[in-house]
Amino acid sequence: MDLLDRADVGSAAWWSAVEAAGTPLRRPNAGGGIDLAFLWRGSDCAAVYIDVYSHTPHPATGPTALVRIAGTDVWVWRTTLPTDWRGSYFLLPASSGQEAPAHGERKAMRAWWIDLMERQASADPFNRQPAHGTGWGTPLSAVLLPQAPVHPAWRAGGHDGDLAVYAWGSQRLGAQRDVWICATGTGTDLPLVVLLDGQYWARQMPVSGPLRRLTVQGVLPPAVYLLIDAVSPERRGQELPCNEDFWLAVQEELLPAVAARHDLTRDPARRVVAGQSYGGLAALYAGLRWPQCFGCVLSQSGSFWWPEPARTEGDGWLAVQVKAGLGQGARLTALLEVGCHEHDMTGVNGAMAAALAGAGHTVHYTQFRGGHDWICWRDGLLDGLALLLKP
Repeated sequence: MDLLDRADVGSAAWWSAVEAAGTPLRRPNAGGGIDLAFLWRGSDCAAVYIDVYSHTPHPATGPTALVRIAGTDVWVWRTTLPTDWRGSYFLLPASSGQEAPAHGERKAMRAWWIDLMERQASADPFNRQPAHGTGWGTPLSAVLLPQAPVHPAWRAGGHDGDLAVYAWGSQRLGAQRDVWICATGTGTDLPLVVLLDGQYWARQMPVSGPLRRLTVQGVLPPAVYLLIDAVSPERRGQELPCNEDFWLAVQEELLPAVAARHDLTRDPARRVVAGQSYGGLAALYAGLRWPQCFGCVLSQSGSFWWPEPARTEGDGWLAVQVKAGLGQGARLTALLEVGCHEHDMTGVNGAMAAALAGAGHTVHYTQFRGGHDWICWRDGLLDGLALLLKP
């Protein structure tokens, strides 16, 4: 942060010092947090925007913009975060004519943001953490402050191991997609784990290496992991929110094909379905609707507000169904977690956990230190699987 106090801000020597230090620049705050400065270098930008997941306001309500230091090519945005913050962000430079609408309605603002993000979103070139991406490839940089938890299995390097890739053309769904299979052992009666948004766990944040390492260490049993591609945002929005056809296709078409290659257990207590956001909603719906197939559920930041986007408290549709008898007679083991910085999500997740517990299911409900973010979910995924798959 002291770099911004230098007299030569914006010089070649100054940018070299920034590159050596890495961004965002940081220094301890008197209040116990850490002051951060996010930077962008550009002399031909009309504006530069930033989206820090679960921290900056939703762009549709008005984007967060960096400020240019007069007479330089330096753009800066400052904020303060807790010392245990972990999260993702991207930067979005805009040329003249691409700036945010001055008086745009929410719908118009959202359309502008998505269009510019899809074309010009950028990871932070001065950030020294490995870049990753959203499920659809939008580049992201990570902020991991000194006390932020990182699962040891993600810190280890090395070869991630091969994933078998299959093309699944579903007659019921009328779509073709990739499916990845990660088998971490051989034998009979292997546990099954279905990972939704498989394209993320296969491509953006390859999970096969951590799964294999934890299996070798005995933290996870040998198992078969099935990663299902969500195809596109539009199809994901149709298939994951409590869609019966999607899960019938998985059970009638996909699982038999996997079982022809691997000896899968039929014990629902050793079959897990896991997902994030819409995927967290979908995972719990699958367990409640077909407990004879999926006896364990890992829901991370589940979208239990569905189908009411404005709902932040109380019972959403799925919680109401549970209280009306959905899943009655079954005894699921469900792990629900949500980030403490997901202020619009904690209420509905807590209500969902309470509804499950009231119906007699085994529920583990936690609020982790983080937001609606893959960087947080990757740790919770490994810890959650270890809990659900332990003998």
